[in-house]
Amino acid sequence: MADQTTPPAPDAARTDSLAAAERALLLNIETHTDWSSTAVVTALFEKGLVTQAGGRFALTDHGRKALDGLLQSHQRRRRVVP
Repeated sequence: MADQTTPPAPDAARTDSLAAAERALLLNIETHTDWSSTAVVTALFEKGLVTQAGGRFALTDHGRKALDGLLQSHQRRRRVVP
């Protein structure tokens, strides 16, 4: 029988090193949320930030600009915080 040792636990991930998609997925898993059936997605559609393309959600031009603004704001905050 092969040696069945438990692999070492990975180091804790630093939250500031997680990509936005990784953060969103962690939130989705933790909250057991089906985003396709929530009021959040409806609100994003109504605000013109997302659309559906080929059965998948996609950002509109307005949504891309909003996301870019959020990411730039996040980057500015990261530079300020030591």
